[in-house]
Amino acid sequence: MRWWPPLSRAFRFDPPRLLAAQMELLDRGMSTAFVASMMVSLLTAATYQLTVGDARIWAWCLATVGLCLAGMAVHRTLPRPGAPGFAPLRYAHVIRGVCALNGGAWGVLGLCFIRSGVPDSTNLVVGMVAGLGSAGLALFGPSWPIGMSYWLTCLVPVLIGLWRADGLVNTALALGGAAYLWAMTVYSFHASRIAARSIELRFENEDLVLRLRDQTLRAQEARQLVEQALVEAEDANRAKTVFLASASHDLRQPLHAAGLYLGALSRAGLNERQLHLMRQVQVSNEAANEMLNTLLDFSKVDAGVVKPQPRSFALQSMCHQLERELAPLAEAKGLAFRLRDTRLVAHADPALVEMVVRNLLVNAVRYTERGAVLLGCRRRGDRVVVEVWDTGIGIPPDQHREIFREFHQLGNSERDRRKGLGLGLAVVEGLARSMGVSVSLASRPGRGSVFRLSLPLSQQTVMDEVRVVPQGDLKGLRVLLIEDDEVVLAAMLDLLVAWGCRCEGAGTLDEALGRLDVFTPHLVVADYRLREHRTGVQAIAAVREALRLDGGAEIGALIVTGDTAPERLREAHASGLQLLHKPVPAEQLRAALLSQWRQIQAQRVGLASAAG
Repeated sequence: MRWWPPLSRAFRFDPPRLLAAQMELLDRGMSTAFVASMMVSLLTAATYQLTVGDARIWAWCLATVGLCLAGMAVHRTLPRPGAPGFAPLRYAHVIRGVCALNGGAWGVLGLCFIRSGVPDSTNLVVGMVAGLGSAGLALFGPSWPIGMSYWLTCLVPVLIGLWRADGLVNTALALGGAAYLWAMTVYSFHASRIAARSIELRFENEDLVLRLRDQTLRAQEARQLVEQALVEAEDANRAKTVFLASASHDLRQPLHAAGLYLGALSRAGLNERQLHLMRQVQVSNEAANEMLNTLLDFSKVDAGVVKPQPRSFALQSMCHQLERELAPLAEAKGLAFRLRDTRLVAHADPALVEMVVRNLLVNAVRYTERGAVLLGCRRRGDRVVVEVWDTGIGIPPDQHREIFREFHQLGNSERDRRKGLGLGLAVVEGLARSMGVSVSLASRPGRGSVFRLSLPLSQQTVMDEVRVVPQGDLKGLRVLLIEDDEVVLAAMLDLLVAWGCRCEGAGTLDEALGRLDVFTPHLVVADYRLREHRTGVQAIAAVREALRLDGGAEIGALIVTGDTAPERLREAHASGLQLLHKPVPAEQLRAALLSQWRQIQAQRVGLASAAG
């Protein structure tokens, strides 16, 4: 695993064609970034004077606002990407200089205004700079040299200011800030390479289209070229699937670790302000998780590992659960969320039905700006129809089939990620197809839409289901963790120890087998993809075999994976082991461990009774 990217790339831009596309992506957010920087500097100055009482902060604020205004002026004078006279390299150098100056302004804040013995000054400066640094990931993601110019001028002076300040806390923050800068460097490098690869794939597809358009003018040669194009298109589709799976896996690792650390941090006795900041981080982490989980749902459907388990269930409890979950999201946009009560009972897989309806509701809320969203159920002969109504933008008739294609979106030409990835309705159609049911659509542009999910009607009476959060403790549970990512391994070890488990960690299968000489686990938790082309399934089998030879009982096991590639998902599901998908929320991990611990304890009681 490569932990440190080549630093020479931090000072070298990509070739002109790729650089032009990168600058086009970066240019869209520049004006917003300048405005945000000015607003945050004003807020910082006002808060600093109220808490610390140092009016000199306004001089820094005015200088920062001046730099932002100057940067906006320079940005406006530059030819836009795609316009006549646009020179990608010149544009990149100018923007890098502007971003370095803006980052340096924030670095001066940390260098000059962190005061020893005044915790509020440290909290304010570190919080603001960390927030701006994290926001920079989205803006500077396409270009690593520009991002590094901003982060170095912004964060290095702050670290110096923390190091110079007296106190153990400031020293610890300086060290933690250095680790944060290192992590930002590595993470932003990989993010920029992913963006570059995506652009290169787009170029390849555009070149393929142009080549096909030129070649189809010849009669006999056209047939050969079309056949070749079909082969290339299949390769491109496979490459897209591999790319999405790899990108999803690499992004899930740090998000999984962050979720585990947040779970441990929530039990660390934080004060009210720290809890507020932690909740804000959790909201951002959950938003990223939602996008990755959508990719995972799509990959599961694409892999064909979704196996419906139909049974009779009351729709009312599902509707109430979705109302509790999504009504706050609708109300936050000023929409009314309405639910019509029902006594109807359907015969289908309740988990898959809930997933379908949730995706429909999320889409309805996302594309409705005013009015209401309605969830209701109707009986139609021997069928029950679940309906999701909205008063949103509506869908033109010629798009009724297109919207169920993956990555296809209406009203999102700017690719605003707050509007999702364009996979929700593709997941809906795939899940409906796997259950053997249908989803229909009626819509009027500008007036709204209604999606209808038709399910078999059950005549059986079903009691309302109650969702229970597992209770109990994990004290005494011995867990062997096998994870090749050191950050994730450390986070899981910290969290499990906090829950009362006894743990041993290993980065490879050989290390795990070596631990068995001094440690006998009740449970093995293994990442699916390990070093040396080995899998968690193989690791669990090897550990079980080693313990069986020593006369031990077969131990419990969990697989944790960040893979979304269809073939990987099929292999993992075929193992028969319980599977958790990264990033795993702390409570979901705890529930899975409790379930395994209860089974282990029950097995031990049974063996003791048999021996007696």
